[in-house]
This record gives sequence, C-alpha cells and structure tokens, in this order.
Amino acid sequence: MYKIYTNSNNDLFCYFDIIKDALDKVGVQSTLCEKPLGKNYFIIDYDPKDILDEYSRMMDEDNILACECSSYEIMSKIEKIQYTPKIFLDHLKQEHIKHFFEQFNIGVYQGFSDASCSLELAKALKANVIDFERKYKSCGYSFLNLNTQLAYKCAASVVLDAYDNGCDFLVVEDFYSFYMFDKCYKELQAISNRNFEDFYILTFAELANLALGIVPYTLKKHKLKVSLINENRS
Repeated sequence: MYKIYTNSNNDLFCYFDIIKDALDKVGVQSTLCEKPLGKNYFIIDYDPKDILDEYSRMMDEDNILACECSSYEIMSKIEKIQYTPKIFLDHLKQEHIKHFFEQFNIGVYQGFSDASCSLELAKALKANVIDFERKYKSCGYSFLNLNTQLAYKCAASVVLDAYDNGCDFLVVEDFYSFYMFDKCYKELQAISNRNFEDFYILTFAELANLALGIVPYTLKKHKLKVSLINENRS
C-alpha cells in the first residue's frame, strides 16, 4: 500500500493528488496521507530549511509517494522516496487506456524538471508533442515577490510560445508552474496584451485520469477553462 503525501492546507495539492484515482485504475493500491504543514511552504520567502524541518517531522511512514515534482525534490533530500507519476507509468498498460490523444498537439513544460514522466505519458497516448523554444525557461514563480511584472512576463512568454506553436494545451508536473500559468492567467494576458482563453493547462495527474476515462473534478477548478477536454472526454 502506497501512501501519497498531500497537504490539505494548500488547495493546489488537489490538482496533483488526484493521481490516486489513476493508480486505482491501473491496480495500484494507495491512500492519501494528509499531513498539513504548519506553514504554507509555497510562500516565496519561506526558508527552505524550515520546509525540510517540517517534512522531516512528517516522514514517519513507509512507502510514501510525492504527488508532484516540487514536493518530490524537497522530500527526497530527507530520505529516498518514490515519485507517483513514475509508479503510475510503471503499471500502465495499453489496455488501461480508454482515450488516446493522437488528435491533440501537446506542449510539455520542462522549466522546473525534465518532465520525463509527462513526455513518456504523451508518447503512450500517441499525442503529437510540440517542441517550443521557451519550454525550459523559468515560469517566474521564484521571483514573483521580488519583481512581479518580470515574473508575469516570463510566465506569459512560456505560455504564448506554446500557444503560438500550435499546442492545444500545456502539461505541467509541478505546483509553481501550474500556479503561474493557470491561476495567474489574467495577469499574464494583461501584461502581454494577448488573449489565450482557448488554451489550457493540465497537470500530469489530470492527463493520466483523462486517458483512463476519468474526468477529474479539478478541471472545474481551473481558471483557464478546459472546455475542449471536457467536450472530447466526458
């Protein structure tokens, strides 16, 4: 039984911990392990040492999985843990897939990590992965408090590069980029003087669920509405 770490203090976790539903579909037993941090570590000026201290107090269980890349990066500094998307892909079989994505052009953001799991999933779904120049560039979150306008410009340039290169949507594996690209989309549109409301951001967990025939409830929580996916997958 795997225990997926989630933080009920932070609503952004829900977009990633729905990977549990995908694990259930491919026969992997798991449970959500809710251990809210005493302080929200997504606050930019939060000392990384404090983050590690809080995680150290939490890491008293076996078989813990990190549901997204930024928490995996932190937790793996304490002890060896596993990454939920990798576990999912290890158990995914062709017969599990209910919907292939060969009619979609997908962008994969690699600015926080190499996003190898997203690339592997896209390949399994027969999607057309679109290359775009700014896929490795910063999403701007790390300096959002220091220079808000520059952070928004950086995020907007990534989204618009994917959009202008013909991507139907952009897949992300970490909280920070999802926050910048989806939650801040109005600011990105304002600073770039561009409209991209027919574009969408999906987490790895959401794409995995959709491929298995599950329409995740988190789609309704997006700022950039995922109407195209809902119409084609529901």
